[in-house]
Amino acid sequence: MIHTSESLKAQDGDFENYHYQLEDGEQYKLTESEIEWLSFVSGRYSIASHICDNMVDGVYTMDTIALSTCINDDGMFPKAVMLSDDTALQAIFFYSVVEIDHWARLRRDYPAIERAAQ
Repeated sequence: MIHTSESLKAQDGDFENYHYQLEDGEQYKLTESEIEWLSFVSGRYSIASHICDNMVDGVYTMDTIALSTCINDDGMFPKAVMLSDDTALQAIFFYSVVEIDHWARLRRDYPAIERAAQ
């Protein structure tokens, strides 16, 4: 199933909206305004590269760790830079990102650090 802005917003409640929390492999079709945002931030922020690398025909496939790393690297955790809070995509980011432990990320990116720690 591919989620859309309309299908997610139809489930909105008065308090928490955890239906925006997507699991790895789940998909979301970006709206025209979200694609315009993506074009605007492309080449400026790592979140844009992440979305483009994980999108086919306007459909983004969730990768929680990579998403969280990019949003953290852009300095806007838990949101994407310059994206309206009214978009479903921003809600997906907000509810789906996880805090990335700095050392865990270093160990992943530089396996020699993990071996030295043992």
